[in-house]
Amino acid sequence: MIPVRTYWLMQGMRDVPEDDAWLNESERARLEAISFQKRRDEWRLGRWTAKKAITTYLAGGAEVPHLSTLEIRAAADGAPEVFVDGEAYPVSVSISHSSGFCLCSVASADICVGCDLEAVQPRSDEFVADYFTKEEQGLLGRVAPVDGPLFATLIWSAKESALKVIRQGLRRDTRSMVVVLDPESKESGWKTVMIRCAESTRRYHGWWLVIGDFVLVISADAPTGKPFDLRQETA
Repeated sequence: MIPVRTYWLMQGMRDVPEDDAWLNESERARLEAISFQKRRDEWRLGRWTAKKAITTYLAGGAEVPHLSTLEIRAAADGAPEVFVDGEAYPVSVSISHSSGFCLCSVASADICVGCDLEAVQPRSDEFVADYFTKEEQGLLGRVAPVDGPLFATLIWSAKESALKVIRQGLRRDTRSMVVVLDPESKESGWKTVMIRCAESTRRYHGWWLVIGDFVLVISADAPTGKPFDLRQETA
């Protein structure tokens, strides 16, 4: 059986067009309502990355919407949803920002996808004690000190991605999601990670990758193959 596939695209500020012709009228109004320039820039980056990811994902189909007819709206729970010409469009999408970059993951509507992008950085003992489970703290204790920042960032990122899958985000206790991975994995490229719900038997299947100073995690509520880089579609 062919595994379900997730797709991803990462963009930076310099990838975003200077003009706003790719935004629709309501999006331009939303942009004008944002007061702070940094927040405006991040909002444009997120919308641009998501629109490029979705249209590239749909390429080859019967009809690919123009960027200006495609809209990313925040649902009542904050999760992004896709609309084309004002009508809900059946695709699963997740967006994450970090340090001037944005990651978007896309999948078919029959699965829920969540992604997270984090810059690798040290996490204090207090942070680990407050937000990580004992199991995760034990995992960090087994890695070399030089790898501590990477795996602490990875654990946090995996939690965030799974919390997006269930559309609850950081409103939920991060310790309710337990990250399980092999720090000595010899897999090349994307490596597997599993996030277990501490309160049930639910499992969320994920993949993680390091690009430069960033950790990328893409999770779903069903087993998936390695995420596919949408930049390969436009190369």
